[in-house]
Amino acid sequence: MGGAVRGDGAAGHRRAQRRSHRRQHRLGAPHGIYGDRRRRECRCAPRGDRAPNADSRFVRHQRGRGRKPRIRGDRRAGPLRASRPRRAVGGALVSADVPEVGDLVAGRYRVEERLGHGSTGVVYRATQVRLGREVALKVLHPRFVTDPQARARFEREARVASALDHPSAVSVYDFGEDGPRLYLTMELLEGRTLRERLSAASEVPVAEILDLGAQLADVLSAAHQLPLVHRDLKPANVFLVPADGERGAGVRVVDFGLAFIAGSAREDRMTAHGVVTGTPEYLSPEQTRGGEVGPPTDVYALGCMLYELVTGRVPFHGTDMEVLTKQMFAAPPALGEHRRTEPLPTAIDRLIVRMLDKRPAHRPEATELVMAFADLDRARDEGPRNDAHLLGRSARMVAQAEGPSASAVGEGVEVAVLGEVDGELWVALAANGIAAWVASIGDLPARALVYAPGAPTSEVARLCADGYTVLSDTDPGDAARIGDLVAAGAAEVVLRPVASEDLSRRLLRVARRLTRDLGT
Repeated sequence: MGGAVRGDGAAGHRRAQRRSHRRQHRLGAPHGIYGDRRRRECRCAPRGDRAPNADSRFVRHQRGRGRKPRIRGDRRAGPLRASRPRRAVGGALVSADVPEVGDLVAGRYRVEERLGHGSTGVVYRATQVRLGREVALKVLHPRFVTDPQARARFEREARVASALDHPSAVSVYDFGEDGPRLYLTMELLEGRTLRERLSAASEVPVAEILDLGAQLADVLSAAHQLPLVHRDLKPANVFLVPADGERGAGVRVVDFGLAFIAGSAREDRMTAHGVVTGTPEYLSPEQTRGGEVGPPTDVYALGCMLYELVTGRVPFHGTDMEVLTKQMFAAPPALGEHRRTEPLPTAIDRLIVRMLDKRPAHRPEATELVMAFADLDRARDEGPRNDAHLLGRSARMVAQAEGPSASAVGEGVEVAVLGEVDGELWVALAANGIAAWVASIGDLPARALVYAPGAPTSEVARLCADGYTVLSDTDPGDAARIGDLVAAGAAEVVLRPVASEDLSRRLLRVARRLTRDLGT
């Protein structure tokens, strides 16, 4: 009798559990596997919606005190799959899961093959049934179907991408909802990404660098005239496609998930001020600070990509935090340090330096890049020459300030600072491999490298006379102070407000000169 009582009790517990489970369904809970210890299959769902092979994968509890269930069967059977979550839409049950091969999305796109996935979406090769046209079908991932922000971002991607009509931008065909799912269809691209191209080659020819740079500059020029800012330009978002008879071979820029129309309402940008979005290796300094972004942001990212095309390496390496810090403060290793079989025209070097300027206002506009690449393409067969005139006066000024990189001589460089500087400058110097400390005139080591911001020219003259190498600063246009500092023996003069990368570059250049003079 005791056994019968135990059995009745267990059966009563299971009936109560099923009643509770059905009440949860009426409140909107999905069908699937339920129960903490017993792990029983949901029996109130239609058989077609149950987890596959659930009966064969679990052993029922033996009566009596509790043994936990054992999984049995073939180890190769793979992980268990719960039933698809279902959501009531218009009175009908519609699957909220991702489509499978053969499914029809929105009644007109037949899924043919899964191509890949991103952080919020899954991409398929699909056929537009009535037209027989192959398209790329992107579907919002099921875990985001109830996330208002993710849905708004997905819709914005379709709206922004469709606003750009350019041969080098992916074409968007359609956007809509299929039950709870959002989808968009776009041009199906056959080819490979620029990331794959970079991984496959040890050195990219100069002609190809110029061609890719010209096409990307052209599509950015068209986008910035809208004005549309991509914000996530990187090799993985650039497709290289062959000629197809209708459109020529070239690049296609994709993934406008972070893009926005400049001047639009802040809520339309989907990211708050102070939030860093994007890929660290291609983020501009203003992005890493979480500040305002605009067309110069895309120019900086293109500069990072061109740097990688030339050298095979991104400008900055390290952990995400290290890369972000270097993007804000450090000068990248000079392109001249990278050995190439094919010489690099000096104008390309200078153009990339301008694009990687930490100050957005000092970067060239995309339209200027288009003209610069056209000039470079015409001049590339003329051999080495002084072609700085192609880039304008500001480029020549930047080029004059170029110096060795932190990777070359930054390690071991020390500078004594006489005066006050902001905390950001300390971080910038450290990011460039320069050790700096606050000092006073009385405790300077012999032959020290000294940065003396705001120091009177008489003090600079006294330091130089005592054998110190001194850098100081001045206001722009103060020709009298510049002349006095030079006469006093200052090794370098930087303009206020002092740009951290400019100061670092000049300190490194002076350090290299000192090393050469000392013969060490």
